[in-house]
Amino acid sequence: RFEFFMAGYCAVSGSPVRPSDYTRYRLTLPHVAGEELFSGYMYYCCWPCVCDTQDFIRVDTYNVTTSDGLENIRHFAVIGNPCDNPERLSKPFVQPASYGSRTTTLRDAAPEVRCNDKGELEGATLSDNGYVIIAMLFDTEPVTLLPTAIDSTKSMEVYGSSSSVPLWDGIQTPGRLSKATTSGNSNEAVVRMFHDEREWETMCQDRAKNGYQSGMGEIFRRVSSISPIEIGTKNVLPSSCRPEDGMECTNFTIQQ
Repeated sequence: RFEFFMAGYCAVSGSPVRPSDYTRYRLTLPHVAGEELFSGYMYYCCWPCVCDTQDFIRVDTYNVTTSDGLENIRHFAVIGNPCDNPERLSKPFVQPASYGSRTTTLRDAAPEVRCNDKGELEGATLSDNGYVIIAMLFDTEPVTLLPTAIDSTKSMEVYGSSSSVPLWDGIQTPGRLSKATTSGNSNEAVVRMFHDEREWETMCQDRAKNGYQSGMGEIFRRVSSISPIEIGTKNVLPSSCRPEDGMECTNFTIQQ
């Protein structure tokens, strides 16, 4: 039941989603503690959430105790604590044209983002390293990067040994579903369809150039950029951001 409910909303927009092949996306993100990369599934309302995830969301662990008393260490999607700089919540900004180009503040546009006197985000559950948990990263696996057979000067994701996810063919086809075959609890083959984040690389770049006029992540981007998680990890999938978001923009790429 825990996993069922965690899969029922979009991590970026917060919109309700129905878990299915068409809302399931596979992403590779850095762990907050170092240079490890982890791959897993997240559920989204629309493809622009992939871009926003790559820019701001990182991975951390948290010990979940279920109603039957069992403890499980799970991987979660996390962002930095906006209450590290609470004054930013009152800073005016102009929303994109798709949102009416009106002037507002995060305090007005996102009233649920509230800080207490201790600098804590009210109602937030914090990960093992103290970051704000916003969603679960499902079926998480460690990832390594190896040279591709097509071009040895470039590197490509290779998933953990428990998965038989095929290597991506390098041809961006947004909307195409990929397939993964894993072993279930009884060693039976389990086939899972999903969107590979790399299909959207060019579309994410175009969206950034056009001022993020699409998608439902405007408030998410503003909140997440207040105190972005700083990690020295390289070889991360393409990332982009806006200088006006108040953060340093670094473009990582999976290709060397």
